[in-house]
Order: sequence, then structure tokens, then C-alpha cells
Amino acid sequence: MRSDRPRAIGEPMHCREIAERLGVHLQTFYKNRERYHLLDKMPRPITTGGHPRYDRAMMEAWFRRNDPRLPQLKVANDPLPPPTPASDEQWRAFLHQHYQPAE
Repeated sequence: MRSDRPRAIGEPMHCREIAERLGVHLQTFYKNRERYHLLDKMPRPITTGGHPRYDRAMMEAWFRRNDPRLPQLKVANDPLPPPTPASDEQWRAFLHQHYQPAE
């Protein structure tokens, strides 16, 4: 009984849905779940007993971060790193020029 309708935000995400989104069989997801947690930083389930359920908002964020079709996140928006100063005075002048308080 698969439904293509979007799920409610408050409704937990089940393992079957996660496996479908990852494109793997459900049993493969169960076997590799610990690897997803440790290496890929997948959130832990919100339930401890029975079938594991995951917080939908956290899983959606995880899928968005790890989507191979999206460009990888960059550390900063700067096209070039800041220049490396030769001395403390040069660094102070650089900081004063770029971060002086507005008058």
C-alpha cells in the first residue's frame, strides 16, 4: 500500500520509506543502518522499541545534505581565502580595514 502523496511534517518516517528514498532493499537498509549513523551522520531513530521511526524534519534535512544531485556545500561564500599576513601589524591593519565599526 504505497502512497505518493506527501506526508505530514509531524508524522514519523518509517524505515520502508527511507529505504525507498535511498534506493535500497529494506533488509539492506537494516543491515547498513549503523554505517549510515556513523559515517554518513544519519539521525538516530526517535523510538527505542519495535520498528524504528525517525523524525521527519531531521531525515528530510539529512536527505537534502546528502543528495548527490545537489552541489556540495562550501565552507564560505568568499571566492578567495583571506590573505596570509606577514606580521601581526599587517593582520591588525587588515582586520581594522574590513571590520571597523560603522560610524
